Amino acid sequence: MEPLLAWSSTAPSFLAILFVLLLACAAGAVGSLLGLGGGTFLVPGLVLLFGFDFHLAVAASLVSIVANSLGSSARAVEEGLTDLRIGMFLETATAVGGLAGALLAVTVLAARTDILTLAFIPAVLIAALLMFRTRAKDSDPTVVPDAVARRLHLGGTYYDDQLGRSITYPVHGTGTGLGLAALAGFSSGLLGIGGGVFKVPAMNALMNVPMRVASSTSMFMIGLTATAGGLVYLFVGDVELPLAATVVLGVLVGSYLGSRVQMTTPAPQLKATFAVVLVVAAVLMALRVFGVVG
Repeated sequence: MEPLLAWSSTAPSFLAILFVLLLACAAGAVGSLLGLGGGTFLVPGLVLLFGFDFHLAVAASLVSIVANSLGSSARAVEEGLTDLRIGMFLETATAVGGLAGALLAVTVLAARTDILTLAFIPAVLIAALLMFRTRAKDSDPTVVPDAVARRLHLGGTYYDDQLGRSITYPVHGTGTGLGLAALAGFSSGLLGIGGGVFKVPAMNALMNVPMRVASSTSMFMIGLTATAGGLVYLFVGDVELPLAATVVLGVLVGSYLGSRVQMTTPAPQLKATFAVVLVVAAVLMALRVFGVVG
């Protein structure tokens, strides 16, 4: 499949800028709505529709994820939907993973975009499966917190606009959640997908954090994770400034729209949408790897 529009790094055309803006806006809306960051949608879009090199797409995605996190997190923190304690607990693993993934991508795998693309597929499919299997369940207030959760006082209460009442959620499975958080960081630095594909399922499906809180907390975390990986790509010169600036602008607009919708969307619907978006992204990248498109 030929690229939709050619992008000149020195003087991109108006139409190319417009279409990348629209793609970034859609990615930002999806990312803000689901706590993904948007990279899961943005990276295959830039690669498949515009023919960008995988590394350039990942670098632009990581920059946009930082912007998306900033654009979406402020309101969620103010409204009590972001669990800062859980976020900082998991971020200890994701920041290290993000740095490791980016270093691997620009050194050992610098010339092996086929391997990077293949790695994208199982990463998002696993997350989609986790979300689909738990789509009818949000959180269980009767869960017994594990030792780490009790020690660190993890868990909390938030007000659910859909249900019209406060929801209390105890936390368990902190060890597994921390491991998936490290994997989330690694996938972020390696693939430019923000890590939300693992963070949201880790918090919701494994740690008993409600979907709405998990999505908002993920959006808070992914800015820190993407910064660790993005600095590596910036250092090696993979951040193309005109592309990054265009993507950031579109993502900021989209993240505002997505955050407004997220407040009124039922949790099961959010989880089903999450799974569908991930499967579509995996299929698109698989088609490219096996030469059907791209």
